[in-house]
Amino acid sequence: MAVASLAWSTARRFPPRASNDTMQRVERIYPVVLGLAMFAAVLSPSLRSPPTDGFPLSNYPMFSRARNTAAMRIAHVVAFDEGGRGRPVAPHLLGSDEVMQARQTVRLAVRAGRGVALDLCHRTVTAMRQAGGSWADAVRVEVRVDTYDAIAYFEGETRPHASRTIASCPVEESP
Repeated sequence: MAVASLAWSTARRFPPRASNDTMQRVERIYPVVLGLAMFAAVLSPSLRSPPTDGFPLSNYPMFSRARNTAAMRIAHVVAFDEGGRGRPVAPHLLGSDEVMQARQTVRLAVRAGRGVALDLCHRTVTAMRQAGGSWADAVRVEVRVDTYDAIAYFEGETRPHASRTIASCPVEESP
């Protein structure tokens, strides 16, 4: 009786295994199902309406969204010579050798208003005087926002379509 009881409890705990054919089918189906699920996950961001961007899957809206205009506003500091020819001031004269840090310095000055932009203008003139050399011909420095057509710019039309001067300071009178 004890042997029959032991056999019965063992059979309940360990049911008979599936045949080799069933196991092989499951082993073949599993990668297919997993592959289809991954394909659906990758495809899903493009099927949303309106498309949304998110981690880890992205539909790259900065490239896929239609733009109404190619206009780009650029806040920068420009040095002008006596002939009125302007050229952007180098980043190291704005307080950083890093282009993005210099850009942020100018953007924050423009956002803060004329007073902060004027202070940046005077600091730039001081740095230009210390640098000397190629900046010796500058007679005026401006903190400004210029609007360019990005596509036309790379086709040779490098003049801004619109300009707004935030602050201007003559080189000889700056403290």
